[in-house]
Amino acid sequence: MSREGTEGRRFISTAGLETLLGAWTVHFSRSHDIPETKERLDNLCKLLIEHRSMCWSIYIYRGEVMDILIMLAIGVLAERLMAAVFDLYAHLGLEKPTVSPWAWRMEDIHDGGQLILSILRARGWCPYDVRTLDFETKQLSILYYYSNLKAPRSSKDHSECSGERCLAMSTNPSTYRLSHLREGCSCPLLFADQKEVAQILEQGSIPLISIVPDLEHKTLRISVKDLAQGHRFVAISHVWAEGSGNVKDNALHSCLLQNMSELVRRLPWERGSSDFTFWIDTLCVPVRRPELQTLALNKMRIPYERADHVLVLDSHLRSLESSTLSPTELFAQVSCSSWMRRLWTLQEGRLAKKVWFQFADTAIDVHSIHDVIYPNLDYSRVPSKIEDWMNKELYVLLRVVWNNYQTTIRHAYLALRSRSVSVPTDEALCLFNFMDKDLTQVTTVSPVQRMVVFWRSFERVSRSFVFSQASSKMSQKGLHWAPSSLLGFQSRWMGVPHEPYAIPTDIGLQVALPGFVFHQGIVKRMNEFGYKEGSSVFPDEDGAWYGMTIDKPWRQESGFSGTSHQLAVVLAHELRSAKPGSLSLGWERKSSSFPSPDYSDGVLVSVVRTEGEITYVTAHNHVKVQILGEGFRNYLSFASSLAKEVNTPHSTLSSESHVASKQRYKAAAERLLEDKANRDFLTGFARDREEQEDYEHLLDDMMDQAVLIARIGECVMAQKVPESRQWCID
Repeated sequence: MSREGTEGRRFISTAGLETLLGAWTVHFSRSHDIPETKERLDNLCKLLIEHRSMCWSIYIYRGEVMDILIMLAIGVLAERLMAAVFDLYAHLGLEKPTVSPWAWRMEDIHDGGQLILSILRARGWCPYDVRTLDFETKQLSILYYYSNLKAPRSSKDHSECSGERCLAMSTNPSTYRLSHLREGCSCPLLFADQKEVAQILEQGSIPLISIVPDLEHKTLRISVKDLAQGHRFVAISHVWAEGSGNVKDNALHSCLLQNMSELVRRLPWERGSSDFTFWIDTLCVPVRRPELQTLALNKMRIPYERADHVLVLDSHLRSLESSTLSPTELFAQVSCSSWMRRLWTLQEGRLAKKVWFQFADTAIDVHSIHDVIYPNLDYSRVPSKIEDWMNKELYVLLRVVWNNYQTTIRHAYLALRSRSVSVPTDEALCLFNFMDKDLTQVTTVSPVQRMVVFWRSFERVSRSFVFSQASSKMSQKGLHWAPSSLLGFQSRWMGVPHEPYAIPTDIGLQVALPGFVFHQGIVKRMNEFGYKEGSSVFPDEDGAWYGMTIDKPWRQESGFSGTSHQLAVVLAHELRSAKPGSLSLGWERKSSSFPSPDYSDGVLVSVVRTEGEITYVTAHNHVKVQILGEGFRNYLSFASSLAKEVNTPHSTLSSESHVASKQRYKAAAERLLEDKANRDFLTGFARDREEQEDYEHLLDDMMDQAVLIARIGECVMAQKVPESRQWCID
């Protein structure tokens, strides 16, 4: 809807958008021709995708025409329109498009969310929180919503923080300070009786506490109780960095414990309950006796599983009045709280029967709010209201806390990636709890060996780990495929998930995958001519040609060194014939004449030995391999025929420069170009690749490629191996 502004300039307003979308939806939903409706919705999706590409092109190449604020407005509007279209797909029971038109935040082009991220930083958001939102929030609408919230932990000093870590919320034993409920309080510490705690732990039970009056000293004291005696209790989940932990003693200030006891009392208990007992790790996990600490750690699941409630104490949430927040903002504030950023709190939320988040005025069960809202969302009115849509999208960021039935490694990563931990070796403890494994396996070994034990505990893993581009991998023999941590934002930490599984062994990851084995002489030829990185082409025994781009090392300091005796490539999947519109790696342009080829992630390896049906290999680099289309195959066939026709001895090629070698192929290349059909083909090929297409450049290009193929000679040929090939990769 067009309106006139105060300065007489006209602008487009979305004030009536919801009404217009409602009327549009009614029109579509009354259609009795479902196939026609499906076709029209599909066309709308295509149209939105085309407009997205057009807008980005205008912004990138004609920035003076399209301001970034206009781009953001267009992007947010497009997301809302797409939500309406997808609502109709769901309402009519139609299959949605496989290509997502949502991505107005894309890695390979200018990211429209960068302006919003800069606004977040300017408004006091921690760089780590900004990085988390950047990684997890792919919709401009949600990101813009966050930018209008009060920055969490804005009172902290984030000047030393980075996108990898919030130093303001990390704990340092040498500088750790216990907090009081209020500034200026000087109340004493209350200590849990360690003899009673030890006795309960040694009997195989769990210690609980309650805060009771000490009539003799007219103060408060901690009463230690035994879970085995049937006490109902609350488990306190808190953020150690906020001062409610203690690295030296099992003690907290009296004001904090009195407040915790009062908050526990306010939770909904069954009628007649009077035993307001709770569990908190600061008091119930011994810090002075390692053997008792191990006993308590081995049973860390029990308090959160058996508690009637888990109460979350987070300083940011406790500064907010829940009564002033909509459900949408409740979800948003919880999702960016300190509690959601810490590793240990993950298991505490997942294991609980019910999780309560303490706000300034009351404790809120955010999960139940969603359960109440979701059935009552006005989905009879399609498209859904913007509030309903935002509620649903923001809740997605929280749902991993309650999906405790999912315990795969992939779900562990999804849950851990936006969290951090002060003690790196604690990660394995949390992973064992998260995946319901026996904690005694890691509490009885050296902390530095815990991740080794974690990865050794799996009988099978996804074969995607072969293609993991995690920034750091394990250094132990046989585990070089495994990420050394699941924390942090690693978009390719596990490759592309797909079945079937691989088998971890003591000497590597055993897996059945397709690939290629190269001629044994290719390493020598590559060393002679310096072909160690970059791009190359090769044919297989059936005459198909492939392009290979060598990428970064497979693990730290594992890149190809040129000392291998035989090279091979392990592929994620078998390569099929070229098809129009598939992804190109830069070998060919997308056109009807030269369609883009199929491609696969891969790993460049050297063969160590073959025993029976298993080939043992050492991995060097990530690669991308693609089967080349007809245009490129013909082009390389021309160059290969030139190399064979001239047939220059290898000893000659290796002793002279590339420029000198090119002249040997000039006459043959000129004869090739005398044929008009050949010249027309090569001209079209050059044009398609946006290269110069005059005669001299075509001639020079043919001579160049002929020399490259001739230098490798017969060693360029690769033997294709089927998907049933067994590899053991390390």
